[in-house]
Amino acid sequence: MEIYEDISSSELNNMINNKEKLILLDVRTEAEYNTSRIPNAINIPISDLDSQIDHLLPYKDEKIIIYCRSGKRSIYAAHLLDEYGFSHLYNLTQGIIGHLNYL
Repeated sequence: MEIYEDISSSELNNMINNKEKLILLDVRTEAEYNTSRIPNAINIPISDLDSQIDHLLPYKDEKIIIYCRSGKRSIYAAHLLDEYGFSHLYNLTQGIIGHLNYL
């Protein structure tokens, strides 16, 4: 079974427009997050994710959309969250770069 599912920017927009319950997790640095972000995203840099996992535990059974700049760090984050028992993980393919280009 796959640890996470890849989703496109159009699929993410559909989820947001349909008001699906989901958590947006931005695993870029704080500086990157402050430059551009998807509204309502939680920023936990990939380097801090392990030590800050407690912030996400209340959302363990919810859909978590993970994104970074281009889609690489988010895959690593998905594997880490899987180790903590998170089961509804989605990786935004092409990261925020692809998403901003899509909008």
